[in-house]
Amino acid sequence: MAMRENMIIFLAVWVVLAALLSPSLGIFLTVALIGILIVMEIGEFYLSGETKETLRLSAYFLLLIFAFIVAQKVYEVIKK
Repeated sequence: MAMRENMIIFLAVWVVLAALLSPSLGIFLTVALIGILIVMEIGEFYLSGETKETLRLSAYFLLLIFAFIVAQKVYEVIKK
């Protein structure tokens, strides 16, 4: 099995476990972002250009969502 396939399997297992074990959507999306960033960093030399681009776009999208979640939590703290 190629290292590229191992990276994709790791990411798939990571996301499925995160979905099963996360108590909220925000935590799931944050853990999914962490998994994508891990795969991008470790698998940089093993992944194809198309896969890297897809992961990069997914990471940007999840970073935007993460920023929104953080802003929401900051607003909740300030509001109290």
